[in-house]
Amino acid sequence: MKPYGIDPRLAEAEIQNDAQKIKKNPLLHEIYLDVYARIVAELPPGANQILEIGSGGGFLKDSIPGLITSELEPVQGIDRVLDACQLDAYFAEASLDCITGFNVFHHLPDPTGFLRGSQTTLRPGGRVVLVEPWFTPLGQWFYRLLHHEPWIADPDSWTIANEGRLGGANSKLPTNVFGLRRERLDREFPLLRLTRAQPFHKWLYLFSGGLRLNTRIPRLISRWLVQADRKINAGDQWAGLFALIVLERLGDKQRSLAP
Repeated sequence: MKPYGIDPRLAEAEIQNDAQKIKKNPLLHEIYLDVYARIVAELPPGANQILEIGSGGGFLKDSIPGLITSELEPVQGIDRVLDACQLDAYFAEASLDCITGFNVFHHLPDPTGFLRGSQTTLRPGGRVVLVEPWFTPLGQWFYRLLHHEPWIADPDSWTIANEGRLGGANSKLPTNVFGLRRERLDREFPLLRLTRAQPFHKWLYLFSGGLRLNTRIPRLISRWLVQADRKINAGDQWAGLFALIVLERLGDKQRSLAP
C-alpha cells in the first residue's frame, strides 16, 4: 500500500472522473482557469523545467506547454509517476525551475519532505508556486463547517488526517506552514524564502459546488463572477478561501545576507 492509502486500481478512474466534473461545471472550470493564470504569472523568468505535483484531473499543461505533469500512480496523460514528498529521489540537485500545484500540498502526508525536496531540486531563483486552502477569519468557517475534508486545529501539526488521494487531508495545513508557523518554515528551510501568501476567491468555490455538486451556473455568468472577484480585492484577507503561495529558492550568497 502506498503512503497515501491509494488503491492503484481506482486512482485512474477517480482522476478521469474529476476531469469530467471540472469540464462540465462552468464556474468550477472558470475558477481553474483563473487559478492557472495566477500560477503562470508567478513563474520565474525563463523557466522551462516546470513540475506540477498532483496533476490529477486538471489541465495546467494547456497553459504551460512543456509542463511536467505528475501523479503517484500511472495515469493516462501523466508524464511522471512520483511521490511529491521525495522529489530529490527523482530529480537532480538544482535541476528544476519551478514546482507548482493546485490543491495538493494540504493532501501531502509528509509536507516537510516536499519542502526539503523542493529546496534541493530547485535552482537558485527557482520557485514553488502553490494555490491552497487558506483559513481567513471568515473563510475558515467553510472548511470548519461545510467542507468534507478534515482539518487539524493545532498549528504545530504539519501532517494530515485519514487516507486516500483526496480523503487524506488537512485543510488548515497551508495556513499552519506558511502563516501561523512562518518562523518554523524559515528555520527548517533556510534556502526557501516565502515571498507571497495572498488570499483570494471570496466564496466562489462554494458557489461552484466543487467536485461534489455541479451548480450549473451559466458560462457567461461564471466568467463574470470570476472577473468581478479578481477586480474587487476588498475582503480577500477576511473571506478568501484560497491563497496564492510563492516561495523562492535562495542562492548561498543570498542566504548569507539574509537577516
